[in-house]
Amino acid sequence: MSTAAVPELKQISRVEAMRLGPGWSHSCHAMLYAANPGQLFGRIPMRFSVLVLGLVRVPLYTQKDRVGGFPNFLSNAFVSTAKCQLLFALKVLNMMPEEKLAEALAAATEKQKKALEKLLPASS
Repeated sequence: MSTAAVPELKQISRVEAMRLGPGWSHSCHAMLYAANPGQLFGRIPMRFSVLVLGLVRVPLYTQKDRVGGFPNFLSNAFVSTAKCQLLFALKVLNMMPEEKLAEALAAATEKQKKALEKLLPASS
């Protein structure tokens, strides 16, 4: 493959992105790294990416229904403390306002509560 076949990547502003029109799709991705003092098998330094065994794309938006996007992502099952680590990193890095994090977490919790109510019989 020649280098001419690879499109040039460049960062554009939100205003420029919105002017691109309906033939273009927009996305926002962030890669987070969190150091972990633990060691795997007593000798391999652990990293956040090792704990989740791959790249995770986190939707940093909430849809108009106030459930889709980030709240829906938070309602999925996470391994161990990955959910807490994600929320902590988003807060510490100021990637999302604290109020929005709280709203998304509340919506995710409500979604999980409704799902459990469907599965478990009502106690009388």
